[in-house]
Amino acid sequence: MARRRRKNGRSPRRSSVRVVTVTRTKGSGASQTTSYRAAGLSITGVGPTGRIASSRPTIRATVRDEGTNLSKRDIRLYLDGSEKIRFHYDRVSGRLSYRVRGALAPGTHRVEIEAEAESGDSRGRSNSTARKGWTFTVARR
Repeated sequence: MARRRRKNGRSPRRSSVRVVTVTRTKGSGASQTTSYRAAGLSITGVGPTGRIASSRPTIRATVRDEGTNLSKRDIRLYLDGSEKIRFHYDRVSGRLSYRVRGALAPGTHRVEIEAEAESGDSRGRSNSTARKGWTFTVARR
């Protein structure tokens, strides 16, 4: 997946993931038509990004779903591949935060957030999943 870059060569700070669900497919071959419904699941406002001075940052994101009321158990947070379960999630605002407990080593670190929402309508239940990953670098002191 290609990343969009600003004119200054940096990735945009604010990004989001939108999930699109196929609701109906008719026909086949060249006459096939598909209807889509955009789910409201999004992960935005992630941080920290870029180069940071603190070796104990607070990881933040906003995780929302327009169609359901997400809970903490619908969200997974990973730091450098290790799942973190002691994060805070505010269901009303959608804000997630995780204070790194031990000092991180200087260098690049990867954060990944995965959210899964179950929604239902007259056609049945469906699951939507959003994933967002980014890196930040702890500067050497």
